[in-house]
Amino acid sequence: MWNVFAWADDPLHNTVDDAVLGASGYQLSGRVTEARAAASAESGKLGTLYRSARQLLTDGEEAVVTLNLGSWQWRTHVDSQGYWLLAQNAPLPLDPGWHPITSTPPASSEARLLVPHPDNRIGIISDMDDTVMVSQVNTRARLLRNSLMRPPEARQAFAGVAPLYTHIATLNPQPATTPVFYLSASPRQFTDNLRRFLSANAFPPGVLLTKRWGEGSLTDQRAYKTARLEAVFAALPDVRFHLFGDDGEQDPEIYAEIRQRHPTRVASIWIRRVHPDAARARLPGQGDLAELVANPALLR
Repeated sequence: MWNVFAWADDPLHNTVDDAVLGASGYQLSGRVTEARAAASAESGKLGTLYRSARQLLTDGEEAVVTLNLGSWQWRTHVDSQGYWLLAQNAPLPLDPGWHPITSTPPASSEARLLVPHPDNRIGIISDMDDTVMVSQVNTRARLLRNSLMRPPEARQAFAGVAPLYTHIATLNPQPATTPVFYLSASPRQFTDNLRRFLSANAFPPGVLLTKRWGEGSLTDQRAYKTARLEAVFAALPDVRFHLFGDDGEQDPEIYAEIRQRHPTRVASIWIRRVHPDAARARLPGQGDLAELVANPALLR
């Protein structure tokens, strides 16, 4: 069947994932596809829907990927779906900070490697949908409208969350290299969109973690999020994390389980109340994110 989203001789681009240099080295990853630009900030609903559909439905492409990070360069091949992975259990002599990762084919948006400052012992791991951005996950029609028909700059951010995260970063000796992770269940096809949303709403720089299409169930995020949390904890064993999520799905249960496994690594847990059932259980030891935004002094 002819694919209405395929165009001959389109250039390729490389959606490069953010990364962190941790205790077990580093992992660089991404996906090569035909270039599929996201909707512009001025796009209307139908134009945004068209662009979003093209992003989601674009197949991976054959390519040899060249990666550049500082004075280092690597070459790797993509798999049958366009994904590539370069993992090294070795240090890189890089100064603390954010280091751009460039590539051929060219990166679809800026990706960076975080080298945390060793004096920073406080970090943030934050869910995206219905924690920092209004998605309305529990109402499918509204979720699709928010996700597919609004340009990133038009997506609504919950007021006060970006300043809160910036405040938490200042509790470190070197705030600019605070370990901040944005953990999203959105597919990697929307990486560029999420970066634009975070930038447009002045969130502090962070490592964006998105989901490979087909990585576990689309509806059950527990295994996916737990694995990501465990990987972050293993990469930065000297950091205690404040965890932020919402009760629309399973964040409270996931975070409670993580704290049970790693009681010394979880500084606090804050949950936004968005579930339509007012009787949704509130787990012990988990604060209300809306209350913390209104009174950051609650964070101790």
